Amino acid sequence: MGIFQATYKPSGGGTVTIVVAQEKADDPTARIVIYAPLGYKATLTQAPGTQIGQVAADVQIFDLSSTNVFPLSGPVKVDNPANYPAASNLCTPGVTHEAVWTLNAALANQPPNPIPVYVDHTTGAEAAFSSAKMTVCFRDPTLPAGDPRRSPNGTKFLDASFSVKGVFTNPGSAGNALWRSLFTPYTPGTGTANAAGTREAQGVVPMPYAISIKRIRKARAGFFRLAGTVNIAGTAPSGVGLKLFAGVRGRGGVTFKPVASTKTRKGKYVFNRRLPKKVTFLFVERPPTSIACAVPLVTCTSAIVSNAISGVVRVAPPPKKRR
Repeated sequence: MGIFQATYKPSGGGTVTIVVAQEKADDPTARIVIYAPLGYKATLTQAPGTQIGQVAADVQIFDLSSTNVFPLSGPVKVDNPANYPAASNLCTPGVTHEAVWTLNAALANQPPNPIPVYVDHTTGAEAAFSSAKMTVCFRDPTLPAGDPRRSPNGTKFLDASFSVKGVFTNPGSAGNALWRSLFTPYTPGTGTANAAGTREAQGVVPMPYAISIKRIRKARAGFFRLAGTVNIAGTAPSGVGLKLFAGVRGRGGVTFKPVASTKTRKGKYVFNRRLPKKVTFLFVERPPTSIACAVPLVTCTSAIVSNAISGVVRVAPPPKKRR
């Protein structure tokens, strides 16, 4: 799991993108529970029908082949929780939810099969480590055709990225916020969740989290210099890997590609580059980074620190010499 935010400022609000994925060879997923960390505020009062984000996903469709992968996309919308009565809800039986979102991902020019996400503020033991949780269930694609418990067309979840806006507000203090997710698989061919197979994945969000960038005018002839600082949860660390991306404007806009890398020294970095032949746009990124899991709820498979991206600077080629 990875968490990517429009802003990492304490008490800031904006779009939050949640990315979850499994290996293609893994057993089908029955349920995913995603926990927002302590300190986040969750607003769950949006009116039914409101679009709050977008979803993109990759799936296998076993009715077509066992090796294909298809991209899906669509809006994330708010639904009425009354449409999901507790007594008949197989995903969260007996629970009435504060909010329900639907992931309306579909193939191009095809209607979606909306997947509900049940959203609640946490209580009891879960409130000791989280402020809110999102629960989503999938049907078993490995059941025989005709079984009503089977997913439509034998569709198997592989990965999804969904964003929500106007829901989460960041914690007010500096630190590393720990998002958690619990993946529970099916025992294939049974339609029964394998609780013992549940695994955890974590997403770490530093706060504040920022990369500054500016062009330093003092550079040797034929070169330009970019410099800046990195703030990770209020610290200025050394040894943080950074990548420099550059791009020129074409018919489809600016296409960026990595052109250099470096590491910070006491939170500072410098890139020295030759002046370009065309007007070039550049930015610096700290890519998503794998780290060791923090104290997990169950066996943890991965922990990913969110990325951070600087602003964009423009560098023009040197002026042509007059003859």
